[in-house]
Amino acid sequence: MFGLDPTPFDLRLVAFRIPIRVHPSFWLFGAYMSWNPNHVDLVFIWVMCLFVSILVHELGHALAAEAFGWPAEIVLYWCGGLMFSQRHHHRTPLREIAVSLAGPFAGFGLFGLILLIEYLIPETVELPRNVRFIFGCMVQINLFWGLVNLLPVLPLDGGQVCQSLFAWFRHRDPARIAMQISLVFALAAAAYFFRDRTMNFAGMLFAFLFIQNLVSLQSHRSW
Repeated sequence: MFGLDPTPFDLRLVAFRIPIRVHPSFWLFGAYMSWNPNHVDLVFIWVMCLFVSILVHELGHALAAEAFGWPAEIVLYWCGGLMFSQRHHHRTPLREIAVSLAGPFAGFGLFGLILLIEYLIPETVELPRNVRFIFGCMVQINLFWGLVNLLPVLPLDGGQVCQSLFAWFRHRDPARIAMQISLVFALAAAAYFFRDRTMNFAGMLFAFLFIQNLVSLQSHRSW
């Protein structure tokens, strides 16, 4: 799958003993999202803010998985990031929910840290434009996208939580009902975001997720 297969150009890191691989499509797509030939410096800042924010998010997932004894690794690619873990033992819906929520709440923690730093800076200090831009990017990514990620749409974290909740309540087919709920929320989110031209990317994302869940649901019914 494009963006997941290793390449010679991958950046490889380790944090808290967790392997991290950054596919080159991550940098390219991040630059594409914010491209402005008149302000290449701001494009670079945006990509770095995106990198730090998504890495913190995925580390939240990974550290929670590791706490349950599930070895984890992280891949950052064009759509954002994925955390893979070997969940072969002691797997329960509540633990799945904890791992799913750990990512967004790690981002909310980073958002809180940014707010604290802003609060501690005296009002008499005139911040450079680039610093103000960093604060704005970090708030947008970690608060706005963190909340969007909690919508009950698979494969977003909110969708994973939704499916785990139905498994916890012993629904006979948690995956199917989670996909059905995903269809409703993905369609509503796409319609909402397409109302604002500045949010077309979010609209296209949820339109794609709607189609993805529709295809998955059809395949699931044919089993």
